[in-house]
Amino acid sequence: MAVRIAVLGGAGLTCDAGLPLSTGLAEKLKQELIERTQAHETDVELREKAGVLLATLRFLEGAVRFQEGVLNRDPGRSINIEQIAVSALQLRDRLTNPLAAYISGWHQRVIELETLNSSILSDFIEFIFSQLEKWLKIEDLKSIAYIARLADLHSKDVRLDVFSLNYDLCLEHALTTFGPHTFTNGFMEDGWRPSLFDPTTDVIRLFKLHGSLDWIEDELYGLCSLEFPRHRNAEDISDEHRPLLIFGTANKLSARQPFLSLAYHFSERILVTNVLVIIGYSFGDDYINEIVKQGLETNGKLRIVVVEPNASALLAAEATLGGNPRVTAIDATAKDALNEGRVLRTVQQLLKEAREENPF
Repeated sequence: MAVRIAVLGGAGLTCDAGLPLSTGLAEKLKQELIERTQAHETDVELREKAGVLLATLRFLEGAVRFQEGVLNRDPGRSINIEQIAVSALQLRDRLTNPLAAYISGWHQRVIELETLNSSILSDFIEFIFSQLEKWLKIEDLKSIAYIARLADLHSKDVRLDVFSLNYDLCLEHALTTFGPHTFTNGFMEDGWRPSLFDPTTDVIRLFKLHGSLDWIEDELYGLCSLEFPRHRNAEDISDEHRPLLIFGTANKLSARQPFLSLAYHFSERILVTNVLVIIGYSFGDDYINEIVKQGLETNGKLRIVVVEPNASALLAAEATLGGNPRVTAIDATAKDALNEGRVLRTVQQLLKEAREENPF
């Protein structure tokens, strides 16, 4: 019977292909707004709107840095787009927070920005969504060829589950272009079908935990994928839908579908798999970290491989993983570790050790 192993991929999995990290996305957001405020070929109204969005970004970034200082963390370190997004989301929904009843007033700058545009925080969030496809575009398919090497881990005796924290379509394009390798992401041409994640399937299972640029939720057709695979009624679906993503670190554990099913599968798989390969993830999501921690504590056969250019240092800073003999560091980029076969050889060795420890 085939065993199933798991890969958890973060932004570092795709940065070798030229895609920005979350800090890079925050910088792209700033530059985009600056350019729009200075674009003399556009009308005054559009420039003014961009100016208010830019002012909102500067206020949010300043507040994030202030809080970092309050928490005795370096306020000068790079701010990522998720810190900005979660600040905007929580400020937009501040009156629904149970603590709102105990707050006599909000920062005057929030009031000033909403006076200029009453829906500025919603507009700010929508602007981020509207730009993600451009910022995460794959410029050259050859640049993502190394990502298809994840399929080297998938064989007759070993089945692969990939859990991605990224919104981009690098994995899908890599698996279909350089193979092709058959996979399921829970969607069919008629929409979301979580039954496709049957654990007995012999294809690669791809779980995009935080959503995907080609997923939308339509009033008529429900949860749809517009590219992998393309919904049979895609031509009838409005292009005004924003991508179906969980954006902002405080909002990623969602009870909504498809996110509920995806989170369940990740939690369930960690409890039974022999090997978890973590590639390009810097342990910045608390709920992901907690699932990994629980898996390590509960699943005695679990072995973890962490692939990062600074994996050893990263693990040393993690109380749960650092010094644990069941955790292996590969100090390399995702591209080098996959192309050189270091990930494959490490996984094969760990699976061999698991078989020897459990001969029956």
